[in-house]
Amino acid sequence: MKKSILTYLLLATCLLNVVRSNAQNNIPLTVTKMTSGEFKFSEVESGTYEVTTGPGNAVIRFEPLKTALPADMAVLSFDFFCASGMEFLLITVNDDYSRIEENMIRVPVAEGWTTFSADVSEQLKKLQQPGDYLSVLIAPNTAKPTTLRMKNPRLRAYTEKELTQQKMKQEQSLREKRLNGDLDVYLKKDYPCRITHVKVAADAITVTGSIAGVSGDVYLCETPMYGDLTEKEFAAQKKVTGRNEFTMKFDRYAVVNGQKYDRLYSRWALAQKSQQGLQLCSHGHYADEIQSLYDLPHETVTSQKGIGGFSKNAYSSDIDDLQATSVTVNIWLTFISLTPSKNSIPFEYNGKTYHADANAIASHDKTLQYTASKNIIVSAIVLIPPERAFPDKATGRLFEHPDFNQAGIYSMPDMTNPESLNLYAAAIDFLASRYSRPDKKYGRIHHWIAHNEVDAGWVWTNAGIKTPLRFMDIYMKSMRLLYCTARKYNPYSEVFITLTHYWQSRHNEYCYPSAQLLDLLLDYTEAEGDFKWGVALHPYPQDLFEPKAWLDDQATFDYSTPQITFKNLEVIDAWIKQPRTLYQGREKRTLYLSEQNPNSRDYSEESLTEQAAGMAYALKKMKACTGIDAYQMHGWFDQRGEGGLRIGIRRFPDDETDPSGRKPAWFVFQAFGTDREDEVFEFAKKIIGIDSWEQILHPLPATGKINQSK
Repeated sequence: MKKSILTYLLLATCLLNVVRSNAQNNIPLTVTKMTSGEFKFSEVESGTYEVTTGPGNAVIRFEPLKTALPADMAVLSFDFFCASGMEFLLITVNDDYSRIEENMIRVPVAEGWTTFSADVSEQLKKLQQPGDYLSVLIAPNTAKPTTLRMKNPRLRAYTEKELTQQKMKQEQSLREKRLNGDLDVYLKKDYPCRITHVKVAADAITVTGSIAGVSGDVYLCETPMYGDLTEKEFAAQKKVTGRNEFTMKFDRYAVVNGQKYDRLYSRWALAQKSQQGLQLCSHGHYADEIQSLYDLPHETVTSQKGIGGFSKNAYSSDIDDLQATSVTVNIWLTFISLTPSKNSIPFEYNGKTYHADANAIASHDKTLQYTASKNIIVSAIVLIPPERAFPDKATGRLFEHPDFNQAGIYSMPDMTNPESLNLYAAAIDFLASRYSRPDKKYGRIHHWIAHNEVDAGWVWTNAGIKTPLRFMDIYMKSMRLLYCTARKYNPYSEVFITLTHYWQSRHNEYCYPSAQLLDLLLDYTEAEGDFKWGVALHPYPQDLFEPKAWLDDQATFDYSTPQITFKNLEVIDAWIKQPRTLYQGREKRTLYLSEQNPNSRDYSEESLTEQAAGMAYALKKMKACTGIDAYQMHGWFDQRGEGGLRIGIRRFPDDETDPSGRKPAWFVFQAFGTDREDEVFEFAKKIIGIDSWEQILHPLPATGKINQSK
């Protein structure tokens, strides 16, 4: 009995210490009661506050702190309820929204009280004056107002887990710096040996190269796609025999950690042994020649007109009415799962069974069968949502990049381990095999767009904070995986890098200039072997709301232009024709304008006419650019979820007066490339302020080097 009482007293004392410790480590924050015409604010019960976004963002402010903060305060926490869903929130000091893009925090739906925590150590350093305060900005859901309830806001110290995460973050930062430095040296180095060709057949891989002029033993080394070449993560190494040219063969498949691995995705490099271990004496080299299962015809666009984000629906006849010959189709990889369900299609990849959602695949079949029946060239936009968006969370965890920041709408795929790499490859292999059949039973995908607007990767293809070189090193692997997988079935498939209208400028400090990424892409393909990649550019007007692109002052007629918009399409046209840009120095790469349209501010006659004039201007500019292969216009329909933009050529599907009605821009797009073009486009000259279409053109030489520093 005495022992039980003593045990109870000790336990009670420990619990009391925990309570005291928690009390000391938490500083309550007081919410400022507000009134606003921009959003709704109320205290629904004592200590519980509710905000609803209105025309603008909603804000919750906290009272200025009355005492100095302890040194260990670093985290803002509160309990919240948000059944409506939220685009993002932002934690600021004194309502400073100057860096909103890079500091946004994605927040999941919370249909019960959930604890939110965020590191605010940097914000707390800015609380310098007695009146300084913290605030939380809540952005509206794109489809409807956002309502959030908050209670128990407080500041606290890091937990042990968070301290561990901070340490890991610091270690990761040091690793990133080392990797970036090593990659920079690797790309710029002139190695004495080289791999000249890698051929991939059904059961074997043949590697050809040269070690002429090098003394000592040389080893042919394999780096699987989930490894880093500059880290010497070699899966195999074999001594090269002979002293000049060599050819060596390897089995097509290997077993890694109990999993079958397709060496189609590997890089092959030459190395010599030293006291520090193996040292590279050549660049790595990916597959050059891939044996395709099918002998498909080489299909290309027959006009410059296309539709972006196409799906089979009640208005699919626009394909014929607009005389479109190409489309883009969005494909979210959430269709694949590690586990079966009542409504899934099992399929095998590398000896493992995966499962595809039958409803999602049926929807793609419907669209792609329709486009195949019309001989439409299809580019699939491959999109990878973060873990939170996957029905099967285990699958989502394998897909989400390990450095993914919740600010991202989409993630870069995780290709850092065999299981994740195989999952990504399995998803693309399922699609490529299904939509490359000679009989077009399920339809056809011709080309693959690697994610979305990667120069704004922080938002659209997030892999955490990365230097341009590190980001491109990761993205190159994804491009290569898409390309190699597609070429297993279609010998003419291409993969596209996707970019915004920012050229030498960038959206924010976590994003990249498109010109810089393209220059790095050329560096990589020169070093590691060329492949059929193209460019999918989005040359929206400088201000997405302003349809009069001829007013853009950030679009100049040289390679140092901050942006490429409809106004200066001549710049990207000249760039794609540069000798350095040509595929294997001989062939112009495919250049699509794969997402863009001028906007109509509303449905007034003036706004609709200005949009139509903007469309005429864009199409006339493109027509003069022989390097541009197609314009897949986005949007086809106005969409409620695009922040107030109305960039479609059809109205909102739920428009009260004319649901999905054709806008004047529809008829401009229809007339483009026909004998009615000049007649239909004539009205736009007065709006633009020209007498002839030649006045909008600015010829540029097709040679020259991009003026930018790496």
